[in-house]
Amino acid sequence: MLVVVAVSVAVGGFFARAQLGTAAENAFEAVGDWSTKLRDLAAAEPQSEVESRTRQGESTSVFIALGTEPDETAFALLVADPDGPPLLVVLPQNLLVGVPGFGEFRLVDALAFGGEELAALSVVNEFGIRIDGVVALPGGSVNRGLPGPVVVDLSVPLFVEATDGSVSRILSAGRTEVTADFVETLLVTAGAGDSFEWLQRQGSAWRSILDAVAESPATADRITALGGIDAALAADLLVTVAADPDAFLATIPVSSAESSTGAEALVPAGDQADDFLRQRLDHLLLRPGGRPRLEVLNGNGRIGTTADISAILIRDGFHLVRTDNADDFDYQETLVVAQGNHAEGWAREVVELLGRGLLFLEVRAPSGVVDISIIVGHDIPSGEG
Repeated sequence: MLVVVAVSVAVGGFFARAQLGTAAENAFEAVGDWSTKLRDLAAAEPQSEVESRTRQGESTSVFIALGTEPDETAFALLVADPDGPPLLVVLPQNLLVGVPGFGEFRLVDALAFGGEELAALSVVNEFGIRIDGVVALPGGSVNRGLPGPVVVDLSVPLFVEATDGSVSRILSAGRTEVTADFVETLLVTAGAGDSFEWLQRQGSAWRSILDAVAESPATADRITALGGIDAALAADLLVTVAADPDAFLATIPVSSAESSTGAEALVPAGDQADDFLRQRLDHLLLRPGGRPRLEVLNGNGRIGTTADISAILIRDGFHLVRTDNADDFDYQETLVVAQGNHAEGWAREVVELLGRGLLFLEVRAPSGVVDISIIVGHDIPSGEG
């Protein structure tokens, strides 16, 4: 049976309920609570400060990776919608994505392989959406940013398992005042339950953070201070979400799966995930009409030779489904192969984007897996795209 965490929406929005298992049914109800009027803008807060920082009529997105330990990281996407309310999308740590150059791994694995930039690129590759900024927040950022204790409203308690196998309740369900550092703990700690319970706790933690930002927009600056060049953009988007009473706090619909390593994982839930992308992130879609499937093969033997090419094409809306070595490393010129007549236009587009490449059309035995094959030759050395 399909297990789905459904999309949450604000008052006046919609729900797309599917056939749910018990765990997902509970998660559905809890996630739905996230966006029940995130907050009313604090009357004492100067309206001019909020208005000057919110992004009305813009299409903007920032990917956030919070945490320094591989298994203690939280991910989110902050979005300003030009035609609707802004939203904060919680991205599960163990979401299976196509990681360029590696294959299908969890989002946290992408972070371990290549840092926050590769993790963000993997999200772009998986969903075909534009990401305008990438922010890596070190552990303790939430603790440093929040002005003091906050109230969290948990639908499920937090249990943690000790090294001896015993399980202890750390925080009960319901409304509880917690310290700032514990808010971050809720975001980055999986606990002893399943992934859906963790998602619910993450949603509660983000809602508390947004409440604090609503009361004092400067909180967003303190939280994102160490986020790098896109920190200011992330802070502005946090204020944008917090200041809008119709803002959404959501997660992309997911179902249970198992990673190649045997670890518990979540995957986008088919049509429901597609519906979410079209209805909530349509302004970020790189190719609303569908994405060409792509494979990039190393034909010159140089390490990393496919990385830049893959990044360029992914950010232009191509879907990288495979990277590998070619049949040999003696290709002098890069080849771009259209796998069937339908793919010829896309192949020509690839040649234009790369500024090089010999175009071929395969019509006798086109691949049924990809639309375009690229064999990278010696005319594109490692480190060049």
